[in-house]
Amino acid sequence: MITWLELNKDNLAHNIKQFKKIAPQSEIWPVVKSNAYGHGVEQIASLLDQNDDVTGLMTVNLEEAIALTKITSKSLVVLSYFDTSPEAEESLKIAAEQKIILPIYDLKTAEYLNSLNHKFLINIKIDTGTSRLGFRAEESEDVIKKIEKLDNLKIISLFTHFAESESNNQDFTEQQLEKFRNITDQFPQYKKHAACSAASLSQPTAQGDMIRLGVSLYGLWPSEETKQLGKEKNIELKPVLSWKTKIIQVKDIKVGETVGYNRTWQADEDIKIAILPIGYNEGYDRSLSNKAQVIIKNKKYPVRGNICMNLTMVELPQETEIGVGEVVTLLGDDITAEEIAFLSQTINYEVVTRINSNLPRVII
Repeated sequence: MITWLELNKDNLAHNIKQFKKIAPQSEIWPVVKSNAYGHGVEQIASLLDQNDDVTGLMTVNLEEAIALTKITSKSLVVLSYFDTSPEAEESLKIAAEQKIILPIYDLKTAEYLNSLNHKFLINIKIDTGTSRLGFRAEESEDVIKKIEKLDNLKIISLFTHFAESESNNQDFTEQQLEKFRNITDQFPQYKKHAACSAASLSQPTAQGDMIRLGVSLYGLWPSEETKQLGKEKNIELKPVLSWKTKIIQVKDIKVGETVGYNRTWQADEDIKIAILPIGYNEGYDRSLSNKAQVIIKNKKYPVRGNICMNLTMVELPQETEIGVGEVVTLLGDDITAEEIAFLSQTINYEVVTRINSNLPRVII
């Protein structure tokens, strides 16, 4: 392998234990959508399948869930959407047969499922203020009662998403939680879930029956505020992912010469550069040009010039023993997803999720 990701199975299990510690009464449902937040869904799901603290897995759509039926025997919940076109009837049949729990957030879709010759398990989404998917709070009670009358649908749970549970100001989150409880208290027979990684910490009473363990499953904090809150609760997260590559060429650069497209960096002394087989196609964002650092032999070296589609250049000292084939760490060890996110003006979620799914993932 020339570029690959390493997934630390012990760190994954450790992160789950941290949330089981603060919510022993709640089921843990890891979210493995979007290729397990870029980590590799096949590898992560296979590890979670063996974890007794995990009740089931959550995906963004039905296609992801169907793929997981070949990897895990855990229960599966679709959080966001599925196709209802005639071409998708076979997928819906599989969902019914495999007892995949589907999301419902409009009555028309519920009635369509009920018209099919299958029995479906469903998860009703209530919009309490995030203004994405879900029945509006004020209509939810009536809608749930209507869905209860549909013979081919069995309600398993009711759920909502918080808009800013990762912030210090919890006023809006508490308003959302109150709206959710006002509805769910009318239906005690169903499971409820509202708490993501952040809300599990910031709103302990929202932990409920199920925790949707998302970004923190992978050892990443949803925000600096939740990181501080975690420290106060003696919660330690360990990143699961390391991203590595190998040097494919080392060459001399003379003083005054420029590096890369658009000549954005010029050498002010004689140096060497290492060329890496990684670029924005692989998910190493172009905005990191002339900003990021990599680790070679336990020391950091700067990226020079514009990051290319498939190549990145790194400055080395003129006198160096580093050569072709040396392992380079792009993410991991002393380079965090938060650091990369800061440099590229995004969030740690995006840093890992954008990593090309074709790169090999190796469990260590």
